[in-house]
Amino acid sequence: MSLPSAKKSILFLFVLCVSALLFSCVSSKKDASEGIAFVSGMGYGWNLGNTFDAWPNIGGRRGGLETETSWGNPYTTRKLIKYIKEQGFDTIRIPVTWGPHMGEAPEYTVDPAWMSRVEEVVDWALAEKMYVIINLHHEKSWLEKASKDYEGTMTQFRAAWRQIAARFRERTDHLIFESMNEIDFTDLPAEENGALVNRVNGEFVKLIRASGGANKKRWLLLPGIGADLDKACDHLVLPDDPRCIVSVHYYLPPQFAIATPGTSWGYQYNWGSDEDHKTMEANFEKLKEHYLDKGIPVIIGEYGCLLRNKDRASRVDYFRSIVRLSRANGICPVFWDNGEELDRRAYVWRQEGVLSALTGN
Repeated sequence: MSLPSAKKSILFLFVLCVSALLFSCVSSKKDASEGIAFVSGMGYGWNLGNTFDAWPNIGGRRGGLETETSWGNPYTTRKLIKYIKEQGFDTIRIPVTWGPHMGEAPEYTVDPAWMSRVEEVVDWALAEKMYVIINLHHEKSWLEKASKDYEGTMTQFRAAWRQIAARFRERTDHLIFESMNEIDFTDLPAEENGALVNRVNGEFVKLIRASGGANKKRWLLLPGIGADLDKACDHLVLPDDPRCIVSVHYYLPPQFAIATPGTSWGYQYNWGSDEDHKTMEANFEKLKEHYLDKGIPVIIGEYGCLLRNKDRASRVDYFRSIVRLSRANGICPVFWDNGEELDRRAYVWRQEGVLSALTGN
């Protein structure tokens, strides 16, 4: 016997809603698994630090294109990029400081020569089939003014990213844009600080998507407060966009990773006790619970430990542990090298065992 028409309509709507829900779940899982798979495929990473992120020396010397060498590193060559790839790194992060190479408000035009030089190195890496990350780096002097003058500050932020997005809009998805680096609005309470970081990230995502071309679906890397792991887990809220990746930095504990003898807040010469390992494992578990288990991919955009004044065996153990836990969780770890680790003139790694630890060997 057939159902009355009203009941048929209700049944039809019920089936339709269930179908839509199931489709939504499948789509969400597909997007989630795609992001985890994408980042996992990025392998091991290396930062071209203290290079394009360098500032001109005091007095304006070595400005313009010479800024690339103003912090002591040589000009980047195609040979270096090729060497990095051959050493086992599939990802290169190219931190870029744009501020000193931008003109006056309101256009904030990027020096064409600087833009072309960054583009040249990016294209060398892409030609090696590497994944490449570029960002706004060392821009605290003006970007952190957003807590007091949001619109004025964002005029420059938008101008920078519009120009970058336009120049690179047709590159493959092996090129990733990272909104900013270690920005922390310390004059604000934690909740407001996090909300402002989220707001800037949200504007960044909208701007890149609106720029068209391959940027409509480009993977975007978003940090929380100061790129800090704990603060990201507490305050970072990603925009409603399926192609966003969480960016965190790992210099924990700072007493070992970045402190030197006499540092007021503590100094640790070696690392590797059972407690040290348990603490690191707990930090990665936090990333897993907050992001990875929800299908949100994570990149450790920087990790490292000073070469000087540290126990060398501990450094290797520390790096190997970060890399092991990263890869086990589908995270791409990107080592911070400011020129201290790899001699870019002689192509020699300054500490034995570090390269194998960084590349999971």
